[in-house]
Amino acid sequence: MRTFLYLCSALSLLISAHMFSLADVSGQYKSALFFLFIGIQMLITGTPIGGHQDERDLQSRTSPMRESHKEASVGAVSKSVNQRKES
Repeated sequence: MRTFLYLCSALSLLISAHMFSLADVSGQYKSALFFLFIGIQMLITGTPIGGHQDERDLQSRTSPMRESHKEASVGAVSKSVNQRKES
C-alpha cells in the first residue's frame, strides 16, 4: 500500500511540475497546485500507513516464535518433572 501511494505521489508531483512549466506562459496555476497538493498529501499519508503495516508484520512474525518458545519451555519443564519423579 505504501509503495502504491509513493508511486502515485511521484506521478502527481511530475504532473504538477509539467503543469507549472506550462503555466508560466498562461499564468493559470490552479491545476498545477491541485496536483502538487495531492502529491504532498499522498506522501504524508504513505508514511504512517507504512509504519503501521511494518509494525503489524513484525508482530505477526514474533507471535509464532513466542508460542514455540512457550511450548518448548513447557515441554522442558514437564520433562524435568518426569525425571524427578522417576528418580
